[in-house]
Amino acid sequence: MIKFFRKIRQNLLLDGKIGKYLKYAIGEIILVVLGILIALQLNNLNDERKTENLRQVYYKQLLQDFKNDKAYIEKTSLAIDSNMVKIRAFKEIYNQPNLPIIEIVSATGNLDWRLYNVQFKTNTIHTLQNTGDIKLIPPTIREQLIRLDKYKEETEEASAYNNGEAGKAGATAANRYGTPEFAYKNIQNQPKLRERVFEEKNLIELLINFERCQHMKAKSEKGSLIRFEKILSDMEEIEILINKELKL
Repeated sequence: MIKFFRKIRQNLLLDGKIGKYLKYAIGEIILVVLGILIALQLNNLNDERKTENLRQVYYKQLLQDFKNDKAYIEKTSLAIDSNMVKIRAFKEIYNQPNLPIIEIVSATGNLDWRLYNVQFKTNTIHTLQNTGDIKLIPPTIREQLIRLDKYKEETEEASAYNNGEAGKAGATAANRYGTPEFAYKNIQNQPKLRERVFEEKNLIELLINFERCQHMKAKSEKGSLIRFEKILSDMEEIEILINKELKL
């Protein structure tokens, strides 16, 4: 094609048709420019298509993350609710007047001592921020995603801190008194050892550590439940915006 155009120009020059040559040259330049502009436009359209496809992928990943987060919150909330029932039952026993200390200590065996550190496993928002692809998301959705991610991190940190304090109190009791199996089973046939372990001053100290442990554990879990409500609400708002973008 280039040789063809070159031959036309040469023939025009040889025939002395300068005016036609100039017009042809200008026309050829215009055609080249138009070709470049069309190529750029096609390239831009292709880039926009790729960008939109990537954005759609992120939207779908975010919606899947929200689904997983909701399932996690539901499962964790059920475990916390079950624990709260046990705490209320213990307090009913604890509030009875003039109970022997050993009975109160024995009742702690019905409590749930597992610590539920909140840990969200989803990471699409982190990926968006770490790769810089967060800029692909419209500002309104982007800002809400960033705020949601920060709040989830704060929820994890608060849970870890309060459970850490609960764990310290539990560890203090465990280091001093061993396991429940030791206290309530293994030493039953050792009267002197049992008498030493169950001295009133020791039981009082044990109860104080148990109380501290359960207090911080309950504080952690109640705080998590409150924060879960906001996280769920924020995710619902973002889902509505994303579904509009996806035209669902």
